[in-house]
Amino acid sequence: MKPSNYNYILDDGDTTVFYNGITEAFFRVPAERRGIYETIISTPDIHRAEFGQFLDRMEHDGFIVADSIDEMQTAEAKFKAQLRPSTYHLMVLPTYQCNLRCWYCTQHHQEMWMTEETVDRIRKRIIRMLSKPEIKHFHLSWFGGEPLMAYDIVLGLTRFGRDEAAKTGKTFSCNITTNSTLLDDARIEQLREAGVTDYQITIDGDRATHDKVKVLGRGRSAFDTALHNVDRIASRTSCSLRFNYTHKTLKPDEIIADIQERLSPASLPNIRFNLYKVWQEDKDAIDPAKVDRLFGMASEMGLEVGFPGFGTCYVDFDNFECIFPNGRVGLCDNNDPEDNPGILMPDGAVSWPERILSGRPMFEDHSSECHTCRFAPVCGGQCPAKRQKKLEAGIALGCIFDDREMEMSGLLLNECRARETHTQSCTCDN
Repeated sequence: MKPSNYNYILDDGDTTVFYNGITEAFFRVPAERRGIYETIISTPDIHRAEFGQFLDRMEHDGFIVADSIDEMQTAEAKFKAQLRPSTYHLMVLPTYQCNLRCWYCTQHHQEMWMTEETVDRIRKRIIRMLSKPEIKHFHLSWFGGEPLMAYDIVLGLTRFGRDEAAKTGKTFSCNITTNSTLLDDARIEQLREAGVTDYQITIDGDRATHDKVKVLGRGRSAFDTALHNVDRIASRTSCSLRFNYTHKTLKPDEIIADIQERLSPASLPNIRFNLYKVWQEDKDAIDPAKVDRLFGMASEMGLEVGFPGFGTCYVDFDNFECIFPNGRVGLCDNNDPEDNPGILMPDGAVSWPERILSGRPMFEDHSSECHTCRFAPVCGGQCPAKRQKKLEAGIALGCIFDDREMEMSGLLLNECRARETHTQSCTCDN
């Protein structure tokens, strides 16, 4: 037996985390005993007689593997499985317009709306894709703009997708990314009945801060509206409450107090509280102690806390498509609508004038630094949109991190902490 090439040893204060990139199993030990565990795992055959039971578990969790195992092949197989070959994932942007103007938004909102002709072509696209025997699941995502400004399209196509999936024997799921200001109890129930299984709703800080970013007018609080809707949604299905933070808006005590006041205990198990730094914000301006405090307070409150993670972007999925309000088709929702090369045809086919280079998985690009990186099983590599530009320019793909070891260690520790808040973790001390 030999140690896995994809073991990561992560220092976390007075404990050390051992994490395997293939299985994503992890365990903690007291920091002062790190060397003991590292020695046992690195020389398993020598220590088999004394620590056989522990090493059996290490083999089960992938920390040690047979000498004959080619782990690069294992990592590549894991990556390909993450591409969801049996799922058709369709993202639809029914409008590029929005009823709010958040300062950090990446989009230049335009008066662009999906026509009934395009909606009909999407129906035919769904029928065409779900007729394929290799497709077992249909996942529909709504994005924008603010998708609920085109509520009738969202409701109608969701119902159509649900019914077509049932007719063809496929499973179905649906999520919506929305600012939630156009939701009410009746719409939440209609969308639940139509098949919506998950929402993502954003806040920008405590109540006072949020209401300065998302302005509804007429004395209405966008924060109160969002939290009311999160509470109602989470009583029926799952919901992500995403906090987009800057160094100025990281006020853990105020944020948790305002959230806790507006959420009922029964809804908490269905709410994921995800912390995302606003992309324009310099990471060095963020006080990590405040992030840790917010994480801890949210966990104590009963929320499932998460951070921006790692892994494959949905753009890389085998059967992912993004349809814009103008009927153009692309593989990234951040593209300008006019820049997408695909055209949705009247019969539901997609015409691609040229195949998108970013669709080439990193493991198939043997010139890429990603191919041999020890973090490859848990890192999705470069953003597909940035990858596209580099490949078009003939530039070899390199690492996305300035300090790979430090930044990946931070992401992995965040993943462990988030999982520990809602699962039974294993702390080894024997």
